[in-house]
Amino acid sequence: MNKQFVKFRHMKSILRSLILFCVFAASFISCETYSDPEVEYSPIYPLSGEWRVRVTNLTTNALVSSSMYTLGTYNTEDNSSTQMWIRTTSNLPSSTEKGSVALGTLKAKINCDVPSLSFSATSVNNLHVTTNAVLATVTITEGKVALKSVTMPSGITSDRISFKLTSTKTPGVTYLFEGYRRTLWNEDETFITFK
Repeated sequence: MNKQFVKFRHMKSILRSLILFCVFAASFISCETYSDPEVEYSPIYPLSGEWRVRVTNLTTNALVSSSMYTLGTYNTEDNSSTQMWIRTTSNLPSSTEKGSVALGTLKAKINCDVPSLSFSATSVNNLHVTTNAVLATVTITEGKVALKSVTMPSGITSDRISFKLTSTKTPGVTYLFEGYRRTLWNEDETFITFK
């Protein structure tokens, strides 16, 4: 009985060693390093992205609202490197004055120049964001992106976007859109005092 017990312990020890060897072998095999996956960017990157913007009425030199708005810039369906879409996700007011006309939403295909990080449009259709019905025509001037130029409350350095816009919906008024690439950090979502 004692001999069988010793033999059983010896077999148990061999089995335990074999299991440990397999675990160590598997961990060494799983430590194989792979290169980082190649990231494919849009042909208009870094002009493309999601932005938080504030809107100033340059006629009165006042913010049209204390709110920040979300704006998207993204590539066209044919992946053009000279055109992009610009779109808001909510209605934009024209001002806080009584009787003012709301600027509405913005969705327009505009020209862009990736090497100079600039964009513009002259009398292009402003489309309804869901139906694509023409709402007005807009002109965008002085559109530019400045990389790593805004220090956010979260400590991240973000990109800046700015452009001027006129619309046939609010004749005689020029709006200045200024903002930063969205970080999605909670403390950055309502940041409005950037310079």
